[in-house]
Amino acid sequence: MVVGRAVGAKVSRRYKVAVWRSMMEVHATVLNEIEADLANKHGLSLNEFDALINIPAAGVGFRELTDRVILSQSALSRLVDRLEARGLVVRIGAEGDSRAVDVELTEEGKKLVRSAARTNAAAVERAFADRLSSEELEYLYEVFSRLLGGPVEV
Repeated sequence: MVVGRAVGAKVSRRYKVAVWRSMMEVHATVLNEIEADLANKHGLSLNEFDALINIPAAGVGFRELTDRVILSQSALSRLVDRLEARGLVVRIGAEGDSRAVDVELTEEGKKLVRSAARTNAAAVERAFADRLSSEELEYLYEVFSRLLGGPVEV
């Protein structure tokens, strides 16, 4: 069923909700494709990939990593435990603060991140970006930048 877009010059609430729902469905579909590729090719969940890709080469403080990923501190701690058990990251006591911990990628972790990042980019292109024109991508960039309060990092 096509939802009526406007009532006079005003966009209807029903249409707004339909647009939001469509965006959420697209988001879920694309994430499912990305997660399937990451799992099949690299044995990574989307959350594991998100954590790994957010650890810079020089490492990162655990608290900062918590801010970078969309997980609670306890969930991230369990995830880092699993990544450490797989030999992908190490925890190191932070210099100058005996309570703080830094997380660093191992060499194996760095290799996996490089490969998984290529897989992620290919999946995003295939499932999302390649289905849009360059004008549509540019329009979405502008819309998302406005909604996020500033330019989206490229």
